[in-house]
Amino acid sequence: MIVWNDKYIMGIEQLDKDHKQLFKIAESIINRVRNREDNGNVRMFVMREGMAYLNRYFENHIAREEEYMREIGYEDYALHKMLHDDFKTNSMKKFEKIIEQGACSKKDIQDFISGGIGWLLEHIVTADMAIVGKGALNKLAKKTDMNASALEQAINSLFLSTLNTEINARIISNNYAGENFGKIVCQKIIYEKEGREITLISGIEKSFLLDIAKVLCGNETEDEMEMILSVIEVFGAQFWITLSRQFTGDTISIHIKENRFITTRSLPEELKNLKPTSSVLFTSDKGKFFAAIDSEYLFLTQ
Repeated sequence: MIVWNDKYIMGIEQLDKDHKQLFKIAESIINRVRNREDNGNVRMFVMREGMAYLNRYFENHIAREEEYMREIGYEDYALHKMLHDDFKTNSMKKFEKIIEQGACSKKDIQDFISGGIGWLLEHIVTADMAIVGKGALNKLAKKTDMNASALEQAINSLFLSTLNTEINARIISNNYAGENFGKIVCQKIIYEKEGREITLISGIEKSFLLDIAKVLCGNETEDEMEMILSVIEVFGAQFWITLSRQFTGDTISIHIKENRFITTRSLPEELKNLKPTSSVLFTSDKGKFFAAIDSEYLFLTQ
């Protein structure tokens, strides 16, 4: 279900081997739990062993990656190291708590698998590729460049670099309020930045989402849709953080406090309660999508 793609190749032999091995780890974890996920003891064992193995391997990998960045004098080393540290201290912390509590639900094990893979996919194609001059974070914008045209360009660049997909996104409304534009999947994310909470609500047409799922997880998506949606949930949350960095040039740490899907029925009320400072509806060659946010801390369009 989780598919290695040669677009993830950096051209640095040891780091590429590490990334391929991390995909194998994820596949092994998925296969161990797939046929026995109704057994709570099996879920707990897989999470405990998976965390131990993933932590050991990730520690070795980032040590090699950070050493390489220091050797070449990589100018965005501090930002890249911060992303590694955030993953270790924030993204994986909740799973350590689950292990301490000794009970692991189906949702917990799905979140564990997708959380690691969703983060890894986004990180490789944005931050890691930037080390070799290819990723979305390779050229951060200046804050003086922030406008609607720059946002469109940043969105298109990010889809191309993360998903190898040209979408030709265009803004069609700066005041989206939940109007119906077809069958969509909506997501609500609460970030924390400099001690301040930032809420973002986004939505994307289902047909567009399925195209993204096929790129991330291969063509056989129907049998594993629950897991795939969980991967996309994590990937989506990281996507907007990366867009923020690419669009604004900001390198301050941003943490994900809450991340979940919401129903389309509740969308108008959610947007009303959000009182967004920006609520942007895009059209593209793949379909429509929107993002609404209650702060100017992530991106501006005015």
